[in-house]
Amino acid sequence: MSSTVSIVMRDAELSVRIGEHAWEKGEAQRLRVSLVLQFGFRDYRERHGGYVNYDPLRAFLKDIENRPHTERLETLAYDILAACFDLTPADRVQLTLLKPDIFPEMQGVGLSYDVARADFDT
Repeated sequence: MSSTVSIVMRDAELSVRIGEHAWEKGEAQRLRVSLVLQFGFRDYRERHGGYVNYDPLRAFLKDIENRPHTERLETLAYDILAACFDLTPADRVQLTLLKPDIFPEMQGVGLSYDVARADFDT
């Protein structure tokens, strides 16, 4: 296994309009977003100069709060993955979306992705 470097953006809490249930179509609800952007260690040091600016990705995430209602979490996940690959040179992205207020008997429900750039571009 080759060496890697990761940028971690953990538990960003956004207020978004999302969901297909009737009771989700009114007010915005909390959504927790966690990202791990993975790079090959050598590429990160040599090709990217040991630095990748993640501020544009943070701004993209914050702007999600201004979007119109999105029916499916999968749609939003795809848009976030696309932004990760468009705005950074990441080789792989791990994304977790968690809706913490959906069901009272659990801390949250959502989706988790682990996607290589080569698989996303196809």
